Amino acid sequence: MKKLESVQVLRAVAAMLVVFCHAAGQVGGHGAPASHIWTLVNIKGLFGVDIFFVVSGFVMMYIISGQPSGGTTARRFFGERIVRVVPLYWAVTLLSIGIGLALPALKYKNCYEVGYVLRSLFFIPAINPLTGAPEPVLGLGWTLNFEMFFYTVISLVLLLGIRRVYLAVVAIFVTLVALGLATKPEYLILKGWTHTIILEFVFGVMFAQLRLSGFRMGGPAQVALILAGVAGWLMTGPSADGTFDMRGLMWGPPAAAIFAGVVMGRRDVQYPKLLLLIGDASYSLYLTHLFIMRAAWLLATQLPVGDALRVGAFFALFLPGCVCFAIVSFRKFEMPGMRFGRRYLLARQDKGSLAEGVSAGTQQVRT
Repeated sequence: MKKLESVQVLRAVAAMLVVFCHAAGQVGGHGAPASHIWTLVNIKGLFGVDIFFVVSGFVMMYIISGQPSGGTTARRFFGERIVRVVPLYWAVTLLSIGIGLALPALKYKNCYEVGYVLRSLFFIPAINPLTGAPEPVLGLGWTLNFEMFFYTVISLVLLLGIRRVYLAVVAIFVTLVALGLATKPEYLILKGWTHTIILEFVFGVMFAQLRLSGFRMGGPAQVALILAGVAGWLMTGPSADGTFDMRGLMWGPPAAAIFAGVVMGRRDVQYPKLLLLIGDASYSLYLTHLFIMRAAWLLATQLPVGDALRVGAFFALFLPGCVCFAIVSFRKFEMPGMRFGRRYLLARQDKGSLAEGVSAGTQQVRT
């Protein structure tokens, strides 16, 4: 698939929203001035995840376009997703556990029961036994639980040989959300699989199909959609108690509108190279920024300055620090890991093709 720069830009924007979300939570949680502003930034920054999910729906459907349904495509697709997602997630999760065991004072949600850790590593929704929160060991991993569920559904649709994959995925997810709204399940896994947030993948799937069919829009329509999306994002959000069961119906459409305004235009836009690089490294940025954030805060709190200057020093350390670390992680860990994984998958695929050819030849001789 040709890399779309507009999609990379949205990845960068989504990742930076999450970065600011957590930075605001860190600052606001330690008595910084203007606490109401930090609370607002913390809440609104959550929107980065919604953009990520629309982007994911688009990209996954875009990369399988033109490929025949069947077991081979399903295995290749799921294998490539594992290669892309698992190594860094496992590495960061194990790093988090290592820090928690070696320096427990730096972490406040230390719980490393074997069953809980294994469920976290294998993307099975679980309750933190210590806090009672529905989150994996690496709290950010809750989004990857949804991503892996999405990949699994696509793989099963491909495996069943359904030709119109996008229609099947849309039908499955819409049905699941309808069932969730009707039954309101309490079981954690079913609650996740039927949450309205999975509709954001559906929006991305539909945009992929539209773009593949040749649909494009003009500049005025793009601007209108982006403005409408931003307005919808700013005017809505979680309830006062933090619940957001209708997230996919409230923040999903604004995320979809922004996505359409950025990606579905007729003309290509020249974006700053740094922004594109952040987009490339967005997965590393998403998973690693909390480590840099806590280190930056510890350094900032040692400075003999007032609260306002301390906050400024924190951001001066944290923002460039987390971006640089993510770029290094992307180039030195993600990319080599993906290359190795893809070579392994290709070797397995070639070996399987050879075995099938030998088997077919043997059957011919016997006949």
